[in-house]
Amino acid sequence: MSRKNYSEEFRRQAVELYESTPGATIRGIAADLGVVRGTLTGWIDQYGTGTQTHVDGTRVHTPARPHNPSPGTGSESETVEQKLA
Repeated sequence: MSRKNYSEEFRRQAVELYESTPGATIRGIAADLGVVRGTLTGWIDQYGTGTQTHVDGTRVHTPARPHNPSPGTGSESETVEQKLA
């Protein structure tokens, strides 16, 4: 399988989509865009602002994610609301 190359503009727009979509998950945005979750996670680490739009529309600070999460933690599917609960 060939490796896809995404433009920097596409990567930045993907991160903006994740950060600006209320209640978005990495899993959901990655699936919508047809990219691997780990790829989107790397882009968020590289280009992200450290904020996300909460389901009520407010911008909230998102805590830094560990770079090597334990397998099966499912942290990429948690919404900001779940993390704050």
